[in-house]
Amino acid sequence: MGSLKNLSEITYRTQDESETEPNQEYSLTYKRTFEKKGHEMVADLRLLDYWERSDQLFEQETYLPNGEFLENRSLVERSLNDEFEKQWLLQLDYIYPFSKEGKLETGVRASFREMVNDFIATKELPDGSQVPLPDLDNYFTYNEDILGVYGIIGNKINKFSYQVGLRAEWTDIQTALEETNEINPRNYGNVFPSVHLTYDLPKENALQWSYSRRVRRPVYNDLSPFVTLSDSRNFFAGNPDLNPEFSDVFELGHIKYFEKGSLSSAIYYRYTDSKIERIREVGEDGTSKTFPQNLNWEQAVGAEFTSAFTLYKWWKLDFNANFFYAQVDGTNLDPLFKTDTYSWFARQTSRFSLPKSIDAQLRANFEAPQKFAQGKRKALYYLDASVSKKVMKNKGTLNLSVLDVFNSRRFRTMIEGENFKTDIDTQFQLRQINLTFNYRINQG
Repeated sequence: MGSLKNLSEITYRTQDESETEPNQEYSLTYKRTFEKKGHEMVADLRLLDYWERSDQLFEQETYLPNGEFLENRSLVERSLNDEFEKQWLLQLDYIYPFSKEGKLETGVRASFREMVNDFIATKELPDGSQVPLPDLDNYFTYNEDILGVYGIIGNKINKFSYQVGLRAEWTDIQTALEETNEINPRNYGNVFPSVHLTYDLPKENALQWSYSRRVRRPVYNDLSPFVTLSDSRNFFAGNPDLNPEFSDVFELGHIKYFEKGSLSSAIYYRYTDSKIERIREVGEDGTSKTFPQNLNWEQAVGAEFTSAFTLYKWWKLDFNANFFYAQVDGTNLDPLFKTDTYSWFARQTSRFSLPKSIDAQLRANFEAPQKFAQGKRKALYYLDASVSKKVMKNKGTLNLSVLDVFNSRRFRTMIEGENFKTDIDTQFQLRQINLTFNYRINQG
């Protein structure tokens, strides 16, 4: 394990990438309204068609601390990655109001998703020829079908209101790596109940209690096994065998309404089964691979505060803060993957309505340090700002936004294992300035 005091070598690696990323989305909606107010049926059909081709060239040079160039350590690598995703979404919702405050909602939803990732990575030999890198030439397919049905009933009786829901789903998934003939079919059923209760108190106060079961499904980057080559010693990839995580969330809260806004506070408990977290493994040659895996569980208890306040007619403030204690158990992967952490995060948004149809917004974010199963993340803080103006008789909008005003959105993490310790300081995107113009041809 080295340090800057006994530096052995310095490596420079550059990446040149060309990318094509067309996106299409098609939507067809049918809505039927009945005589009774609020009585309606809506059918929605959507097609999401996504394709991306990425061609990346990497050049790497290595030097000794005294500046001597090590020509035999030079590398030229290339990766070609084609990603395809097509998803059909069909949803039918029916709403029937059975009283002044009460209504019944029910519906069905079907999702059919197909994803393909064709990837290959090569290394250039001294004679200029290309040879594939080991384990980086494959054809990955992911097919996911989800069928669901739900029902929600809600009503208000005097000072008491309730909403009770139930959603049932059947999921059928199959992943395959064709070059290595690795096939993993999975199917399972799940039920997601939810209960929300509210009791109105005097002087614009209310008590709220809720329970819900939730699911977080892996996204494409969590599943795709393609390894990024931005760093020749530290690889990042997805995990085709990753399962979704399921959470049971209980919350007890209070809300107070003011003339100019509201303040809500709540305490909550959350238990997550099969918690998804990225884990790093380091081989004997010093190279590492980081990919998401399912831990045993995570549980958290905390308090959350949210406020919306109109300070002046031209200035609105939103504030959110969350303080929590969490325990993580990943001993199914490693006996050392068990930790607990205290942390908090806060966000404040200011919205300004200025003369001459000008709107402005400032959003400040802060996330305190937090421990994970294999390490910890340092504090994260950044500020975004935007200003917009209506033009051309309010049919057009000119918007100027600055993301990460102070260029401070750096992800700093420390990861430690049995045979390694890694300090990472990453900034995925520098300060970004965007100027956009929207024009509404036929505004309804």
